[in-house]
Amino acid sequence: MSDVFLLKHSHSEIPLGRLEIDESADTFSFERNAEYSGSLPSFLLYGHGNMSESDSIKMWVMDRAPEPHNEIIDALIQKIGETKYNAYSFFKYNNGRFIGDLFFVEAVR
Repeated sequence: MSDVFLLKHSHSEIPLGRLEIDESADTFSFERNAEYSGSLPSFLLYGHGNMSESDSIKMWVMDRAPEPHNEIIDALIQKIGETKYNAYSFFKYNNGRFIGDLFFVEAVR
């Protein structure tokens, strides 16, 4: 089953597009919102090296989680209601927010 999010920029009311993530199938996709005229984040425009769009989005998603070797990781895992480290669970819990980044997601219900 896929999770669907709106990718947003903190300085725009208009979502950049729709981000669909199927963790079990390990697929990540993005569909741009035609109403959004601003620039897209570099991971969508240029990717990460020679990665596919799906792999580039996956890297961006996984980068939003704290490092698994963080000294307070056990307390963070417990706070989000998990029993073991799962980067995607952190992404969903914090809406993809990352310090110093203007992009985040909003779950589509």
